[in-house]
Amino acid sequence: MNQVNHLPGVYSNRSEPAFRFFRAFTKTCCIVLLFFICIAEIIPAAESDIRYAADVDRLPAGSDIAAMGDVGVVLSGRAASAYWNPAAPAFIDDYTLSAEGADLYRHLSQHGCFTASAPLADNSGLSLLYLPFYSGVMEEYDTLPQFTSGNGLTRFRPKGYFKNYHHLLVVSMARRKSFSMPRLSETALKLPLEIAVGASLKAYSQMMDPGRYHYMGLGYNADIGVTARIGLDYDIEKREVSRELCIGAALRDILPSEIIWIYSNNEVWQYAPEGYREPFTYAQYYGVSFSDRSGDLPVDWTVALSLHKEYEVTYHGGIEISVIDKVLFRAGVSDRMPTLGAGVRYRNWFLDYAFRFDAVAISYARITAGVHLVRRAEKSDE
Repeated sequence: MNQVNHLPGVYSNRSEPAFRFFRAFTKTCCIVLLFFICIAEIIPAAESDIRYAADVDRLPAGSDIAAMGDVGVVLSGRAASAYWNPAAPAFIDDYTLSAEGADLYRHLSQHGCFTASAPLADNSGLSLLYLPFYSGVMEEYDTLPQFTSGNGLTRFRPKGYFKNYHHLLVVSMARRKSFSMPRLSETALKLPLEIAVGASLKAYSQMMDPGRYHYMGLGYNADIGVTARIGLDYDIEKREVSRELCIGAALRDILPSEIIWIYSNNEVWQYAPEGYREPFTYAQYYGVSFSDRSGDLPVDWTVALSLHKEYEVTYHGGIEISVIDKVLFRAGVSDRMPTLGAGVRYRNWFLDYAFRFDAVAISYARITAGVHLVRRAEKSDE
């Protein structure tokens, strides 16, 4: 973590084109979120739960994080970090744009992630994420009737087939507070302790077409998170922390809101009465990571572990090795599922790739491309 990068007031010029773009874009996103909240509160509730709404905000985002076993709750310096932990935008050092596409489960489904991040005044940051998802053709079941095949095996007979489309919009803001750790000796440097807290507002839109009819669902929710970064060693020549410990926690979908299917019709599809609702599933993410950029080894490296508690407790771990700060190799395990990946850096541009042995089927390709528009370190040197 570069201490030069954390100078207050670097982006005090609010007339910059990039700042005006993010301000206008943020206002638009807030209006969309407000619309989703109003719609969700107006529609009356039904007593049943929908069965085909997927947890789109549980899919991984960020090829670099997906390749490290989904340990994003403690990886705050990535393009999609705010998706995993709302406190991550507090550590943003530059304006960043990224676009990601994933071909999931042997070409069955497609997933995307588009991000825009910006540092703000007073050690604050803002991240905007848009994540579309297409499920592919899925089998539709009613009450799961069984039939016996010729070889005596019991199978389920689908009622038909349908497609499911999801859209998720996330707006995250966070603020960071810096402290100094006690000196270990009179000649030792004061090492930094940075604590950030943040919150995310999320808007959901879903559409599916069982029986050739289209049904739309809307919903909203929120996440909160905290991250602590502790400097363990300092490189005087490079003027940066060379060893760092990071601890993170995030609570996801904390509001008692629901997905509301506002266009469902009982006469058309008897299993989706009007005003059909599905509650969100509350989740907890915790993690810890250690980064070493001391130069004692010929490579820089980061190792991270996390725990996710939702339907059940799952364990995740990953490692990243950086060679001359240009080529990166990653590997991890996400709930016993192996993940692999790599990345390259060229000037302000970055490209990341992830390969995952997902439980449904192998996901061959998740690719992220992005650019850092303004680097704060360069601006500070001026």
